[in-house]
Amino acid sequence: MEKAVGIICEFNPFHFGHAHLFSEVKKAFPDKGIVCVMSGNFVQRGSFAIQEKYSSAKAAVAMGADLVLELPFPFSSLSAEGFASSAISILRRIGICDTLAFGSEMDDAKALLTCAENLFSPEFQKAFSKALEENKGVGYPALRETVYGQLFGNTKILSSPNASLGIEYLLASLSQNAAFSPFVIKRKGEGFSSMETKGEYLSATALRSMIKNGESLEGSVPEPVFSTINEEIAGGRFPVFTEKLSPVLFYLLKTKSRKELTSIYGFSSLCDRAKRFAGECDDIEELVEKMKNATFTDSRIRRGLLALLCGTPRYVEKESPKYSMVLAANEKGREMLSEMKKLSLIPTFTKPAHALRYDDIDVKKQFSRAALSDEIYAMAFPKNQGEGFFLKKGPAIF
Repeated sequence: MEKAVGIICEFNPFHFGHAHLFSEVKKAFPDKGIVCVMSGNFVQRGSFAIQEKYSSAKAAVAMGADLVLELPFPFSSLSAEGFASSAISILRRIGICDTLAFGSEMDDAKALLTCAENLFSPEFQKAFSKALEENKGVGYPALRETVYGQLFGNTKILSSPNASLGIEYLLASLSQNAAFSPFVIKRKGEGFSSMETKGEYLSATALRSMIKNGESLEGSVPEPVFSTINEEIAGGRFPVFTEKLSPVLFYLLKTKSRKELTSIYGFSSLCDRAKRFAGECDDIEELVEKMKNATFTDSRIRRGLLALLCGTPRYVEKESPKYSMVLAANEKGREMLSEMKKLSLIPTFTKPAHALRYDDIDVKKQFSRAALSDEIYAMAFPKNQGEGFFLKKGPAIF
């Protein structure tokens, strides 16, 4: 079987830019399948996904993906380094991918790979470790960019968000000895440089803002995506916002001790600041705005608050995913799953019940943690779906 192209994604929600990426991959690799490792119900910036994971994966397959696998929580909501490392770990271990595709502000794959190699070099690692020791309290991304500039010059490549995340994928591939060939599609401004859509191309951020304002997405997202969203609206499962659980978060902040709070992933340095401002705010959005400063970025704060909501333990970033879940597949995707049974070094489950019965304590521990987080996510549905909603779900099969 021809090897596949791997795409690490969130689809929050799926938009025309994602469709263009799929289109370019299919043009370049007409005989290869597309396997997506997608954040589930929680995304990297530390928020609830606006569309639940099975519905989002269904939209992705309708738009051209062949197989969608879950990057489970909490790995989907770690820092960029942990997020990339976890996703690459899954792509590497399923054994069917030889190409990694992603969008970037620059499409010079060689330049991106050179940057990743520089970051991976002993020279940089030594200098950066020293800088971390000498500059406690300085933000990680800013300090890394400074050290990189001192050693290698141009830092523009690291200050471009999509290029920077692509570099994290390549850096993770180097550190895990994963032999992926990068395939890079250039982004320009809000979207991809060669996009042609009805009207203006809208980013995921802009689309989420429209949703929050109660505007229709008709014509702003591909029709199959709009169709899945309508299905979820009818079922009382869309849209999903973290803010709905603001009372739960403030309860946790007020009732947990400092020792308990500092045992949460990413929260030890945020603890005092969160407690101080919690009494002045009405919801999570306001709390994030109050807590932000030069050191504590929006995403860093959100990841900590999400970890508190879900009870994610400190040092979880030192783990790697022990399993993945199939969220959607078409006929070619099912063929890929059959091939994975021969090659995969990581269990991939089609139903939650299979994970619960799996005879590995580490897999069960990770799945139980993710299943609990899914229950918390379901609390934010517009309508109550009953207990164990996600435990009863299965992949969308085309």
